[in-house]
Amino acid sequence: MASPPPLPGPEVLLLEPRQLHDSRAVIEAVRAGKTVVVNLAAMASSHGQRLIDLACGGITAMDGQALRLADAVFLFAPALTSIHTP
Repeated sequence: MASPPPLPGPEVLLLEPRQLHDSRAVIEAVRAGKTVVVNLAAMASSHGQRLIDLACGGITAMDGQALRLADAVFLFAPALTSIHTP
């Protein structure tokens, strides 16, 4: 017997951007209601910082949230997402 399709619910998108213009994918995903985890390991640090600056600006304009999880890993979430840290 085949398993039923997954129920629609919150989505988390994992991105490993390689170019600066990939910041647009982060912003569009959050606009669509998805939480996005961005791993900058594949980018030069100067380009990674600029990408995060652009993404933070777009996310802030939508009242979203941004959180640094590790040195090169960031979380971006829509406005209605609750993020709790210990």
